[in-house]
Amino acid sequence: MQSHSPTWLCFLPALTLSFCGVGVLAAVQATPVAKAAEPVAVFAFGGDALGAVIDAGGRMIGPGGFPGSIIAIGDTPDFADRLYAAGASLVLRASDRIGCTTATLPGTTS
Repeated sequence: MQSHSPTWLCFLPALTLSFCGVGVLAAVQATPVAKAAEPVAVFAFGGDALGAVIDAGGRMIGPGGFPGSIIAIGDTPDFADRLYAAGASLVLRASDRIGCTTATLPGTTS
């Protein structure tokens, strides 16, 4: 009589689903919300992130953590959409809660 010992392969479907679920949750949390005066991380792979921010009517508040990225802020709720239209490759939420910026926002005190 031969017994089969369980291997890690039997857990592969569950691990795959778990990683996919965590990835979807992370993407939803990182997607910018339509609010004015919320900082965003702007990436322009092969382009000009600062130029996209200026064309979208925003302003830079600091450098990003990756080459070709900056932290920017806009005064209109559709700022993220305008960044994509101006040539940004990726726009993510950037706030103090996730450690992206410590700049003082308009109407707040440090």
